[in-house]
Amino acid sequence: MGTTLYRATKAQAVADELRDIGIRSAILGHCLKGSRLWVLAQVKEGSSKCVLPGTRWISLSLINVHGPEVAVKRLDETCGPCYYDCPLAFLELVSEPEGPYAGTWREKVRAFHAQNALGRQHRRLLEVGSRVAYGAETYLLQRPLGRRGWEVLRERDHCPMRMTARQFNHCQWPDPQPGTAAFLLPCRLTTAAVTSTTPTTSSLL
Repeated sequence: MGTTLYRATKAQAVADELRDIGIRSAILGHCLKGSRLWVLAQVKEGSSKCVLPGTRWISLSLINVHGPEVAVKRLDETCGPCYYDCPLAFLELVSEPEGPYAGTWREKVRAFHAQNALGRQHRRLLEVGSRVAYGAETYLLQRPLGRRGWEVLRERDHCPMRMTARQFNHCQWPDPQPGTAAFLLPCRLTTAAVTSTTPTTSSLL
């Protein structure tokens, strides 16, 4: 489960991973999400002495591009990887979890998708004037900018700023009912500040 570094494009690395996994298992489905290649596979007859033929399992290949080279690290669900955007459809087709980590990992995948669904539903309800929290600050939504995010006002001083779409997707939305917990997407928040729309503030990232 080490990392392999070699000269290739990302597309070539994806093809290589599918070919290598396909030697011992039939590929039933695959999905590339950013640097993560998720594969649903089924063990072929006579290909393994440790795993029963027909066993369906999930593989994860981390493919990172470094100039003309790629770094590839392959895991599977028995490792309990710290990535949870595996397609839900794969979980409906796999065999019973093996080892101490696969079952817990599958539950985290389901929780990840459930919270993302709630996040999408919540974002559809947001409108101009809604409060959102990012990092240690809260902001008031002013004008949607499509893929560029939102124009916002920082609540503590009403400083006009632009919140990128990526930051918006990583926001917390305080529950409108007093005393209830804030809604939090299952994403890691960054520490960067939202971009001010005033000319005296430096740009984000």
